[in-house]
Amino acid sequence: MGDLSFAVNLLFIIFYLLFVIRAVLPWLRHDRQNPIIRPVYLATDWLVNPIRAGLPPQKIGLDVSPYVAIILLYLFKRFFFF
Repeated sequence: MGDLSFAVNLLFIIFYLLFVIRAVLPWLRHDRQNPIIRPVYLATDWLVNPIRAGLPPQKIGLDVSPYVAIILLYLFKRFFFF
């Protein structure tokens, strides 16, 4: 059970980092097709896109969907795993 717990925690840590990077990227000039940045978008689009579609249009000029994804990921881990 210890190995499974370690693997699940590692997976969540990796996803937390990817979503934090995704949340910071709009503040930086970047190209989505950059070979370093593209995997971040590919790994996080599965959760960010449905959240973005469900949120009302933002008038503050900030995409909050990565932040919502981080919160949902935390809640999912908290309620279902530990």
